[in-house]
Amino acid sequence: MRILENSQTFKLQRSSNIMIINEITIKIIRNARDGESIRSLANKTGFAYSAVYNWILELEKYDVFKIMRKGNKNIIKINKNLIYNKFKELDRAVSVVYKDNEFWEVVKETKLRIRFTKGTAITIWTKGGFITGDFYDKIYYLEVVESDTNFLKKILNKKNIVWTENKLMNKRPLIYIIPKKKFKIEKINKLPVTPLKELIDYCKKLYLDNVLEQLDLLYDLGLNKRYSEIYTNM
Repeated sequence: MRILENSQTFKLQRSSNIMIINEITIKIIRNARDGESIRSLANKTGFAYSAVYNWILELEKYDVFKIMRKGNKNIIKINKNLIYNKFKELDRAVSVVYKDNEFWEVVKETKLRIRFTKGTAITIWTKGGFITGDFYDKIYYLEVVESDTNFLKKILNKKNIVWTENKLMNKRPLIYIIPKKKFKIEKINKLPVTPLKELIDYCKKLYLDNVLEQLDLLYDLGLNKRYSEIYTNM
């Protein structure tokens, strides 16, 4: 009977924790500043004052916030405890996924002269059969015709998607822009990529036999590469 009671208590606690994670509470924690009024926070989040006030009261139960009266204003005091930090982690994770999806939509819809190259092109051409470490880490290599480079940067800046031209950074997704005078493009599922012949030459130059094996299996290129024991021993 005690086990059943403990199980029910766990479910109630779990349900309660899930209940406080929603669009309003995430935006509250994302935008809240120590010493800020609830009215100001409501204006920033775009939610009604009453909704923001009620959810801050709920979060106060978890010691995330403390509401203090200052003159005729309700002021927020932030306690950066474990729950607060977990909210921030979740917000960052959701933001990365959202921006990542936005980036791929931009690539599919843009008229700019761009193409994926290096590890990004490898992952696309192998249809996920070989996923490079950079791609897995949401670093995407994108060649851009020089005259279109500034236009691309403006689009990415507007969507708050981070880009670089010369060094890697910790923010994700990260678009590594490589300006070029001209290049040829092939399309795979509406994605502009380095033509297959160029990619094969790139892989040969870097002795990427494992990638060449995958490409050979997919496109019957006659490369006669044998990297994987699985295919060698078949």
